[in-house]
Amino acid sequence: MTVPLNTVRALTCPNCGGTIALRAAGNTVSIICEHCGTTLDATSPDLAPIAQATTAMQRPEIALGTRGTLRGVQWEVVGYLERTDHYVNWSEYLLFNPYQGYAFLVDDERRFSLGVLLTQLPGYTGGSITVDDVGYTRFGSRYDAWVTFVVGEFYWRVAVQEQVQITDFVRPGTMLSCEENAEERTWTQLTLLDFGEAEAALSIPKRRKSYGGTPAPHEPSPYGNLMKEALIIGVVAAFTLIVIMFMGGGRTELASATLDVALNGTQATRVIGPIDLPGRTTAIRIAARADGIDNSWIELDYSLVNRATQESFDAYATAERYHGVTDGESWREGDATPGVQLSSIPAGQYDLVVEATGHVWSSTTVTTPDSGWGETPAVPVTIDVARGGIFIGNLLLTLFALLCWPVILVLRHIGFETRRLAPVAEEDDE
Repeated sequence: MTVPLNTVRALTCPNCGGTIALRAAGNTVSIICEHCGTTLDATSPDLAPIAQATTAMQRPEIALGTRGTLRGVQWEVVGYLERTDHYVNWSEYLLFNPYQGYAFLVDDERRFSLGVLLTQLPGYTGGSITVDDVGYTRFGSRYDAWVTFVVGEFYWRVAVQEQVQITDFVRPGTMLSCEENAEERTWTQLTLLDFGEAEAALSIPKRRKSYGGTPAPHEPSPYGNLMKEALIIGVVAAFTLIVIMFMGGGRTELASATLDVALNGTQATRVIGPIDLPGRTTAIRIAARADGIDNSWIELDYSLVNRATQESFDAYATAERYHGVTDGESWREGDATPGVQLSSIPAGQYDLVVEATGHVWSSTTVTTPDSGWGETPAVPVTIDVARGGIFIGNLLLTLFALLCWPVILVLRHIGFETRRLAPVAEEDDE
């Protein structure tokens, strides 16, 4: 760590008589009186005024003369200015160390970035530039920026309304900023500081950690790495779950029976059993097949009754099939093979009680079947009982739970990047 020497000289402002502390004597070109705002020529022995006071003075958040260690170097705050591009406003503190020279502490009102002047010119590769073989991507177009407030001492003659043109190049966490005016072009490399790093170094209140508002152009998304990790874990877990469910989702036939159901007739009842269920709990699928129905439906009430406890597990299904011609268009719909599933049935010996009631559809818009309306032909209905199978609803619910957090991170990442790239997007729209 390098410690600056005590090079402060006390001077008197020729405009207001206030005491001015000249901290970087020999390097400072202009100094702005912190009492009256007059710009003074620091190279003149009598501090000749360059410009009169402009506006009422205000105090920067970090007082001039504050010292603090950032990234291993002790800096002293010697100047402060505010800038705007008429889209966003930001502040810049000029830092000085007699051994390291000058640096900038840029404040976008959310986070700080530490900037140092480049001593080499970047290399150009297409629309990107490189410094020390590290590439930077251009961020938007060149834009104008104006100084709106200034106080302290600077190594150049800075004044309110000073205008420069800026071009930014970024990579996550770092930005190269090129400033140009009629006299010179300078390159500054800005490194985004961690939340609270500058506040701790310069003894100012720590700001609340927040990713809202407009991010800095070089601010990496805090959700990017989390999103990648969550997506990888979520996809692997979902794939593993699907494989396990399909490998263990085979069915074992337990019982089967056929009963005749009269359409528009009396209810048919059939008891199928015994059905033995081993293990702690079992998933049961009951499937019906009524291929003989035509413009009719059969209501099926199931009760799976434990012989020992009389505990009943109930379910309902409808076998139906319709067809006809409406407005010259033929149509067909219905499912003659409905199935239902019962999950987590305790082990034991069961009977399946089936109650079936048949109906004939009597709509006048339907063409009359060959057998004619009102007759009650008996339709055979086959009931199959099987163990196992895949519960699609449970599978989808589990997949939703596994992928919910990755999806939330993706949406947050997209929202962050949209706000960060908003200035570039607005340029493209113009």
